[in-house]
Amino acid sequence: MRFRSRPLARFVGAIFGAVLAQAPTVASPQEAAPTPQPGSRVEIRSDAAAQRRADTAGRQVVARSELLRHGDARLVDALARVPGITVDGRGLGTELQLGGLGSGQTLVLLNGEPLPRGTSLDSIALDSIDRVEITRGSSVQAAQAIAGTINLVTRRPSVQATRELKLQGASRSGRPQASATLNLAGSEGAATWGLGLVASLEDQVWRATFDQERQQGAAATPTARSRTHKLEYDRTQALSLNPRLAWKHPLPGGGQWQLSTDHTLRLADSRGGVADERRPEFGPPPAQQRSEMALNYQRLFWRGRLQAQHRSAEGARSELRLSVTHASRDQQARAQGRDSAARLVQDTTVDGLALDQSAVLNLNHQRPLGAAHRLDVGAEWEAARRHEDRVQTEPSLPGGLPPENFDERFDARVQRQALYLQDDWSLGTDSSLQMGLRLERLLTLSEGNVFDRVRQTHELVGPVLRVSTQPRPGLGTFKLGLSRGFRLPTPRDVTPRRYVPIEVSPTSPAQAGNPDLRPERAWSVDASWQGAPKTWAADLVLSASLRRIDDVILDRLIEQPAVLTAPWLLQRFNAGRAWSAGLEVELRGQLATALGPASPLRWQASVALARSRLDDVVAERPALAGQAAWHLKLDLTQALAPAWSAQLGLDARGPARADQPSGRRSEQAARHHLTAGLGWQPRRGLSARLSVAQAAASDAVERKSVRVTEAGQPVRYLAREAWHTDATWRLGFDIAF
Repeated sequence: MRFRSRPLARFVGAIFGAVLAQAPTVASPQEAAPTPQPGSRVEIRSDAAAQRRADTAGRQVVARSELLRHGDARLVDALARVPGITVDGRGLGTELQLGGLGSGQTLVLLNGEPLPRGTSLDSIALDSIDRVEITRGSSVQAAQAIAGTINLVTRRPSVQATRELKLQGASRSGRPQASATLNLAGSEGAATWGLGLVASLEDQVWRATFDQERQQGAAATPTARSRTHKLEYDRTQALSLNPRLAWKHPLPGGGQWQLSTDHTLRLADSRGGVADERRPEFGPPPAQQRSEMALNYQRLFWRGRLQAQHRSAEGARSELRLSVTHASRDQQARAQGRDSAARLVQDTTVDGLALDQSAVLNLNHQRPLGAAHRLDVGAEWEAARRHEDRVQTEPSLPGGLPPENFDERFDARVQRQALYLQDDWSLGTDSSLQMGLRLERLLTLSEGNVFDRVRQTHELVGPVLRVSTQPRPGLGTFKLGLSRGFRLPTPRDVTPRRYVPIEVSPTSPAQAGNPDLRPERAWSVDASWQGAPKTWAADLVLSASLRRIDDVILDRLIEQPAVLTAPWLLQRFNAGRAWSAGLEVELRGQLATALGPASPLRWQASVALARSRLDDVVAERPALAGQAAWHLKLDLTQALAPAWSAQLGLDARGPARADQPSGRRSEQAARHHLTAGLGWQPRRGLSARLSVAQAAASDAVERKSVRVTEAGQPVRYLAREAWHTDATWRLGFDIAF
């Protein structure tokens, strides 16, 4: 069944009115404490540095107040400020990275479970997040992480009555953006409830300039050069609903049962497209001098979770969690292209539907074994599926390529079973040891009407060993961890359907998945030291990592001259072994200012260095693509008066150069941008904030080069892509009533 958009305002208005009519108004002065994730030794304190020291794995916790204090409207904008996290890409292609490792090597969790496949980060409202937990390396609870995990923990129902309204308006490139968020919460007897509602409008445009050149022979003589002006645009209207409910039942003797459920529903309707204009500087004219694509799609995302938990008076805890996800994207696209004589040479219509569905069942039991041990035992089961239907129709046009008319269907399924065991061992008041083992079995099945069925089974073993010690007061806390994790290919990686750009070349090839892909496997060593040097008056964290990745997944370029519509194809494959190393420094502190002791300057800074190497690629600098050599973040916050505050931030990253298989090279230029904000809070429950993001920003520039052989001669293709960056101005109001 295909999802078609409905009048969003009528739909949400009916739900919202019904909830308000039933909303209880009884309030209590206490708030429910968040439930720690399995295997966590994080103590719930107000001091984030103390939490990090207390956790054997060195888990970094970013509180809700830190995420919201800069007035960001989107989750990815708030996460981009967090030390250690890199946000790459734009729009639906946004990706979170740890240690500069992306493409799925950083695992994003939602309440301790992998973010469902096909889920966009834009489908998770920032206001629904209670905190973010960052762990380096793999764990027995989440082995599908090579670089580490970013766990997004959503808000739980609060017994404290809450009525909050947030209004935000923004402008970028002269285009409007707006959002309204309503939060309600309360309690009735042993039950607590919460409701979040977000309505948003984002009208965005991205401009880019592409330069392409072809060089031939040993002298690299230019034979063709062209420039493309590209415009991508998108206007998305969305409504999100986040109802939450919890119930507690005390038991005789001090134990209790707790039941909770939370849901996320997001409906989005988008109207966008791409417009290209190509101008040859010399050489043959491009096949299409002007091209336009209109892209309309409707998205539905629903996730429901049911959790039952039992706590005994002796401190044991048993938990069952069931999560179900459904995400659909119904897309209609029409692409038209004209040649240098303004003749219509392409008129393609595509009607596509993509469905991602999953169900995850988690069982976990934690029990103290005396004063020194705590045992953590768990089991997981997951069934996930991605299904795609794609119907393409083209007429035969003079001067155009042979028309392609087809009805393709693709299906990728994953079944996963896992068992894990972990022992947390206290070696004294200042030392702890964590030992664990995870056994996982994966079954993948890829099939469709245009290729043969491919079935794979993988069995993976993931040991974890971590130690934390504080030799004596004043020397700080040392942590060392060894873990083995893996990365499972995404459904798109194993689905062999083609993605064909308008102009196919070695630097802009068609793309297709590979059903024979195997998972990446990695050993990781993570070390850190955390302390507070008295001479610096700051908290300091030093982190280092080393990862060996086997069966690393990269891209290879395939020449297929017989396929006129896609003579060059980029396909994923397992490329042997890769190494990645990183070093990070984080500092956080306060400085006295002339405004007085009540108005210190709060500051935090971080610097990350990263390098990688590919063993089986012979080139000058074989490395993982997109990994910046260094990344610097600086954030300053100053209270100007009792009701005013100001913030200034700097984000800068170094170049990323990588030689890849098939004679390809990718180089990303260094980038930087500033953020600034002015906040005003005249009274409790009322605040306003004016901010600017991506100010004084550099363009996102990437250079690509490919060396191939044509007619017995060496040929080099060069491309430079420059995405232009515009500042975003935002004004927001928070009102509690």
